[in-house]
This record gives sequence, C-alpha cells and structure tokens, in this order.
Amino acid sequence: MKRSFYIILFILISSSVFSVKDTLKVSISLTNQICDKGAAGIQITKGKLPYTINWSTGATNVFSIDELDAGDYSVTVKDSTSRDTTITFKIEKENCPVIISNQFTPNGDNYNDTWKIENINNYPDFELFVYNRWGQQVHHQKNMYTPWNGEWLGITAADGTYYYVFYYKGSDKNKFLKGDVTILR
Repeated sequence: MKRSFYIILFILISSSVFSVKDTLKVSISLTNQICDKGAAGIQITKGKLPYTINWSTGATNVFSIDELDAGDYSVTVKDSTSRDTTITFKIEKENCPVIISNQFTPNGDNYNDTWKIENINNYPDFELFVYNRWGQQVHHQKNMYTPWNGEWLGITAADGTYYYVFYYKGSDKNKFLKGDVTILR
C-alpha cells in the first residue's frame, strides 16, 4: 500500500514537471510614446509552431507593432497545442525632451549660423529668454519658434557665453530648462 502511494506521487510530480517544460513562454519589450508613437514587440522562447498572435489593436500574426498612442493594450499568443498566453501592457506618454544646442557660429558661412532647439514644436506655449553675462535680456521668443541668429536689437551680439531659461509653458514658470549657449565666430 505504501509503495503504490509513492509510485502515484512520483507519477503526479513527473507529469507536472513535464507540463512545466512544455509551457508557452512569451516575453514583451516596449517603447513608450516619447516624441513619436510607442511600440511593442514579443519574443516566443517556448511552444510549438505554428503560433497565432492577436494584438488588441487588431493586428494579427506579427511579432511587433508600432504607431501606438499612450494607453492599455494586450497580445495573445497561441501555439499549435492550443496553449495560450495573454500579456497586458501599457504604453506611457513621456515628455519629449527639448534639445538645446550649446553653441552656434553666426559667421555667414551658412553652417551652424543660428541657434537650434530641437523638439520645441511639442511645446506650442513655450517662452524663451536669453541673457548676457550682465543679466541683460538679449533675446526673447514666445509660442512661435524662430532660430536665433545671434543679433540683439539688430546688432551682432558679441562672442561669448549667454544664459537661457526655457519655459515649457509660458504661463507655468515652475517647469523650465536653463543653461548656456556660446556664440563663436
């Protein structure tokens, strides 16, 4: 009686180990929505071919999707043995970083003649101030970006370091970026 109990227990343990080895294993990688749309992709490391892949966006039988807005999504993967796995995930919307160059050379050679600020179009209510080393405002922009050519009151500004404050939203002075920019000729 005792011996048969151990044999049954061994069979039960062996069969559960077998089923664990044969599971469908899927992993996901995500790219949040930063400046551009987000994306998601899966990798299947265990399971039996062929696979059926269904994304909550309606896409089928593709390993990755892109052009995702921020929000909740899911993907269901099924293998030929009808085992399936569903993964739910969230694409987050992250602020697109403003990238401000730290120098420019307004010398008329048509190369790097203006001060460039990348991704500023994502902040239509921005406000930008530029000051010289004595704290005098030498440049100001609001809502409409035009690359600065290094002039102040129609006169060429002197070579040197200038200091800026970039407000992401002009009406909210709590969110800002500050730094310096050097004019070289």
